[in-house]
Amino acid sequence: MKKYILLVVILLLLIWVVFDKVKFSGLNKEFVVKQDSLVQVVDSLQKDNHQKDLEVLALEELDYDLELQLEEAKGKVKVITKWIDSSKSKVDTYTEKELISSFNKRYPLDTITNPLPLAQPVLVSVAKDLIELDGAKEELVVKNDIITLNGQRIVGKDSVISLYVQKEINYKNIVDNQQNQIKDWKFQHKTLQLENHKLKIRAQIGKIGAGLAIAGLTFLLVK
Repeated sequence: MKKYILLVVILLLLIWVVFDKVKFSGLNKEFVVKQDSLVQVVDSLQKDNHQKDLEVLALEELDYDLELQLEEAKGKVKVITKWIDSSKSKVDTYTEKELISSFNKRYPLDTITNPLPLAQPVLVSVAKDLIELDGAKEELVVKNDIITLNGQRIVGKDSVISLYVQKEINYKNIVDNQQNQIKDWKFQHKTLQLENHKLKIRAQIGKIGAGLAIAGLTFLLVK
């Protein structure tokens, strides 16, 4: 009889040790997988925003270069305007021969001889008109370049705006994901607290029960 009691005591001691070593519950696999997924999404969005920052920087550098080209083109327009004004003023100082020479240079295949077929004031006016025409042609080329450059700047600024809009969407998604992480962690914390509290009570009850049984059986064994 005492042998059986001794075996029972040993068994109860093992049970007591098991209850003493019981591990409290930790994070479940589903929660860990979800958290990892949220972290990966946030990391991906942050990397995407960083890439967009680089694209914005490149566009801003391009816009700066275009602005310099625009300033240069506007400077050319001013130079052409000054040339027109100075050339027209110079025509007023031409002698008859210089006036005829200017037409000969412009129209080498035509013959202009004295006496003039037209009154000199008319030729002066025509010469000025031709100067304005030459200047207008050059201005047209430059102003077309200005229009093109402005168009490129508008496209670049629209791209920058689009990138900022996409970044804003990414930031909102980052905030949403992080809020979900916080919410899940709070829920998981409360759940773990409750489960671990229950396990702790069960373990204590098991240890007390096993201890009482061991004490009783030991008493019978000694007796």
